[in-house]
Amino acid sequence: MNAAAEMSGTSFLARHRQNIAASLAHRLEAARAANNTRLVELLEQEERQLAAEYGRRDPSSPALFRGLRHLWQSLKEVLAARDELRVRQWVDGSGMVWWSVQDPITGERLCTHSDGELMDWIEKHCRDQ
Repeated sequence: MNAAAEMSGTSFLARHRQNIAASLAHRLEAARAANNTRLVELLEQEERQLAAEYGRRDPSSPALFRGLRHLWQSLKEVLAARDELRVRQWVDGSGMVWWSVQDPITGERLCTHSDGELMDWIEKHCRDQ
């Protein structure tokens, strides 16, 4: 998106938010003038929800940048974990414990009920790298 379009999109959003805030302020004033406490409560709740929403969606919000940094860090961790051995344990219908391990790089796989055999496979695999 070019800078002009981004700027007009941002200013449009800001104007939209200002219009919503002005409308809400007007409705709150009218509800207070009519001593309608239930409506005042509901409109104040709406005001809090909008304030929270604006804080999350504001493109310049530090919370947004923190969220994006956290998302990027999580993505890096997931991508790094793609090369790690995948070990899984489950219990079959007769109560026997089974282990499965797979190397995502070579595709090698072992399925066993012996945890000793599993550990030997992992140790051998780690030495080979």
